[in-house]
Amino acid sequence: MQVLHQKVFNKRTFMKLNFKIKKLYLFTFLLSISCINNIQSDEISTNNSNILLSNDDLVDESKLDNTIEVGAPNVRKIRMAIPNFALSEKTISINSNELNNFSKRLTSILSFTNWFEFIPQEALLTSQTVALQPFQTAQWKALKAEFVILGKFTKAKNQTRFNLELRLFDVKSQIQLIGKMYNNLTIKSTDMALRRFADVSVAALTGTAGPFMSQIVFVGKKDKNANGQIFTADFDGGNVRQITEDRAVHLSPNWSNDGTKIVYTSFKSGKPDIYIYNLLTKQETRAISGTGNSSGANWSPDGNLIAYSASTIDGSTHIFTTNKFGGNKKSFISTSAIEVEPAFSPNGKSIAYTSTKYGKPMIFVKDLSSGNTTRLTYAGWYNASACWSPDSKTIVFASYDRDINLWDLFKIASNGTGIERLTLSQGDNEKPSFSPDGRFILFQSDRSSSGGRLGTHKLYYMAKDGAYQKALNIPIYETKQATWGPRITQFDDE
Repeated sequence: MQVLHQKVFNKRTFMKLNFKIKKLYLFTFLLSISCINNIQSDEISTNNSNILLSNDDLVDESKLDNTIEVGAPNVRKIRMAIPNFALSEKTISINSNELNNFSKRLTSILSFTNWFEFIPQEALLTSQTVALQPFQTAQWKALKAEFVILGKFTKAKNQTRFNLELRLFDVKSQIQLIGKMYNNLTIKSTDMALRRFADVSVAALTGTAGPFMSQIVFVGKKDKNANGQIFTADFDGGNVRQITEDRAVHLSPNWSNDGTKIVYTSFKSGKPDIYIYNLLTKQETRAISGTGNSSGANWSPDGNLIAYSASTIDGSTHIFTTNKFGGNKKSFISTSAIEVEPAFSPNGKSIAYTSTKYGKPMIFVKDLSSGNTTRLTYAGWYNASACWSPDSKTIVFASYDRDINLWDLFKIASNGTGIERLTLSQGDNEKPSFSPDGRFILFQSDRSSSGGRLGTHKLYYMAKDGAYQKALNIPIYETKQATWGPRITQFDDE
């Protein structure tokens, strides 16, 4: 265990961002002309309807000439400047505090990654002197800014709403990398626009969009004596919404691949059954019920199958699959061992699960086409909660270390090689879940500031190599059993 710990934490010591500017092949247009030609309208409808996202929001890496390599050792953070946004017309119903908060919110969104060093607001140009064009290169170079995001609000056709223009500039090359116009906004939907622009900006700089347009689902307890209920929140723990609200215990929520449904276990019938909640219709249905106890449901990537664990007549627990309506029940694997916690790989080719086939609970993987089963883990006393990376190449899992009497998180290649420890000596760390971009891991921990246990769980996230472990600020007594959802394609603006 100590060897693994030393390897990971040596890497973490040097883990920052690698800034790599590739040779520029862009045409040398005048910057003002470049700015005019590179603004893309990005309509957002907030008239009590869903807000739809377009594939145009994601950037094709092959068309980019500047990329930042993130997650590599021995590198530094990128200096970014985000001054307060400009207001083109005084008739827009935005006060100065709200105006300043928008640029701070965009800074907060991007800060989630720990990839940027932000120039303090007091050192930046004021919103009154910042013009979108021509770009004021000399001033930003003097501040040693490498990238700058500028924003400007204008009046929308609807007098109660407004438009927001955002642009990302590369200071060294004096080139606009991204230009977006978000139309017909309210105060609330502006946050969605900022998250969308953050995703596009990260895609422009790294080749892959960030996790900002995703949500998480988790079990939360409002107080010590409350039963666990199902909640959702934005990627950073904001905008918390309660999904279930009854006296029953709820467990193990999981997303459908399109982000429109949540499957979970509930005791509302007096025993654990599996329910599905539709976020669009706000309807709950009981999908799987029987004489045994059903739990730990997981959706297939195509949304057609649900894998789950259920107790049988002989008292053991096995994995079964059903269709998305709870019908056509089939046994997943036939052994005398206990099998729980099925997890479909994102490519749909395999299922990882925990089994006692050889005594201690270990992680196994079954190939769905051949039916072959492979044992993935051998060390530890109890391995559980297998979670796939989005590219299906890595599995993160929780393992109980009897020597220190703690649960910790490890990652391993899906072929069983290259195991690494991600957490150590910071309470129990369990239930990992990858972000949709694969660069962050969500998990629950009962750690205290002194390194012991609190007795209650909170949600944390970290970089995929274990660096930068930080708690989500969710104002609920206890938060646990979280799953990171896919990028959301529609939002309710109610």
